[in-house]
Amino acid sequence: MSREPKSTKELQAKLQLLPDAPGVYLHKNNQGKVIYVGKASHLNQRVRSYFHTGSDKDAKTHALVRRIRDFDYIVTDTPTDALVLENQLIKEYRPLYNVRLKDDKQYPYIRVSLNEPYPRISVVRRITKDGARYYGPFTDVGAMRETLKFAAGAFQVRTCHLDLPGQTVERACLDWQIGRCSAPCVGYDTQEGYRSKVQNMVRFLSGAGKEVLEELRSEMEECSTRLNFEKAAQLRDLIAKLDRTTSRSRPVSGIRGDCDLIGIARDGEDASGVVMRVRGGHILTTHHFLMADKLDRGLDAFMAQLLREYYPRAGDIPGEILLSHPVDHPDSWQEWLMSLRDAKVTLKNPKRGVKKEAVELAHTNAAFKLREVNLKRALAQPSKVTPGDIQLQEALDLHSVPETIECFDISNFQGKETVASLVFFKGGWPLKSRYRRFRIKTVRGVDDFASMKEVLTRYYGRLVDKEIKPADLVVVDGGAGQLGVAREVLAGYGFHEAQLIGLAKREETIHREGGTLNLARGSEALKLLQRVRDEAHRFAITYHRLLRDRKTTASELDLIPGIGQIKKLSLLHHFGSVVRIRAATGVELAEVRGVNKHDVVAIREFFANRPEPKS
Repeated sequence: MSREPKSTKELQAKLQLLPDAPGVYLHKNNQGKVIYVGKASHLNQRVRSYFHTGSDKDAKTHALVRRIRDFDYIVTDTPTDALVLENQLIKEYRPLYNVRLKDDKQYPYIRVSLNEPYPRISVVRRITKDGARYYGPFTDVGAMRETLKFAAGAFQVRTCHLDLPGQTVERACLDWQIGRCSAPCVGYDTQEGYRSKVQNMVRFLSGAGKEVLEELRSEMEECSTRLNFEKAAQLRDLIAKLDRTTSRSRPVSGIRGDCDLIGIARDGEDASGVVMRVRGGHILTTHHFLMADKLDRGLDAFMAQLLREYYPRAGDIPGEILLSHPVDHPDSWQEWLMSLRDAKVTLKNPKRGVKKEAVELAHTNAAFKLREVNLKRALAQPSKVTPGDIQLQEALDLHSVPETIECFDISNFQGKETVASLVFFKGGWPLKSRYRRFRIKTVRGVDDFASMKEVLTRYYGRLVDKEIKPADLVVVDGGAGQLGVAREVLAGYGFHEAQLIGLAKREETIHREGGTLNLARGSEALKLLQRVRDEAHRFAITYHRLLRDRKTTASELDLIPGIGQIKKLSLLHHFGSVVRIRAATGVELAEVRGVNKHDVVAIREFFANRPEPKS
């Protein structure tokens, strides 16, 4: 339940009571909704900084501050506790102004069920503390499935759902026949031998490929010495598969052990984050994440969000994490990571040497990924500017081509049921997902100016809340009066640069703030405007008729339990009036399509207990 927003005096008094302690603060808008969550080592200093009038803030931070009507705070014992709580609250409230992943779906993991007598390998979406081993999350599902296919097939580990050893089958499946499983389900492999294969697979997936290869080569030589040539040949084929795979993994110069390399690259509100998992000095997997930020904050905010999102669901956390850009309060982050790993974790932002070069590799990959995404987006959504758009720009002297147009229309019938419509065109074609219709709430009688003001205020107020800009061209149905109302509302919401015109129905005269204009009758620009205006009028009239029809068909039947709109219309169509329905017998009512015996009883009882209207 939302609370009344604080007045300026109340807010200032609340600011004075802030403690000098670590904790988390939550900024709220006038509906009481949390729009930003932050942490601070000193709550009093950090929260007050948002409200200092002379502070040097960028435009987007000013937009956040203008929407703050209240705040809450929670004091914690340490900055690390504040970090943990901040993470929890961001996931709970998903605030608009916090950095967020663009695609925050549950990424898949490879799971090895080491908690079973005969472990199996599978794909899951969540990590649970069940004794199994998890690898991931995989942002590239195709790469994950290739890894799964190779690992299971090379080490002959099962992927079935049999509950071994209790649940067995009579004969081995196709995986055994093609050499992808050792078939412990039918006793073709012992539990000890099978678990040895699983352990080798786990070590291989964990980055210990070289050690596994050396052990397999020793085992192959031993089998050959014992003249067990069949087993030696199987090991030879497995070694060849693993050798090809490990030779493709890229070594990182100067890195010999296990670490994660994390790089961030930014372009405006968008950023790309890359996590490169280095195991045994080689890049094992690379995970890519896209992020967005409504505020003009630095790369440290993106880095913090990537750590916050990735590591609670990481399959394993190494003892060293190298960052391309630093984060605030690194000691708190380090403590938090140690609590997740249950072991020591070192968080570094190297400034020189081989580790600096290594983390630059992650940063370069992040930059390339962001450029690739932006290029795909541009190719997938090419500009759809029509000749009408170009002519309209030239005729109206607009500062940009109006690829998108939104148009408002007011409709009423004898001063009753006044409604309004908004239609949205993109590239010369209607985009119906952006259509809106409005029922006028505050205006009585016929007052197109007041009705237009109400509609525009409601619509553009929502756009401001959602951080969405108006269309390239805003059209209102009407003349100079409607145009003046529209400019007043748009300016009030900060849309001073919005391109705005009015279009009168009869004369097809375009009203601009610099005067009026009449376009040639056959011009593409006028045809486009007429098409937009006529669609807005049609949409408004359709809504008006819908409301009028609903009011016309409203009757006593609406009060009968179980009689909805469809049954009501069926009854009226069959009998012609409520009077005839009242006089109908039970047999006659039962003849109506869709009316069952329970409805007949309800109708008869309703009218039996209701006096007849006076004529």
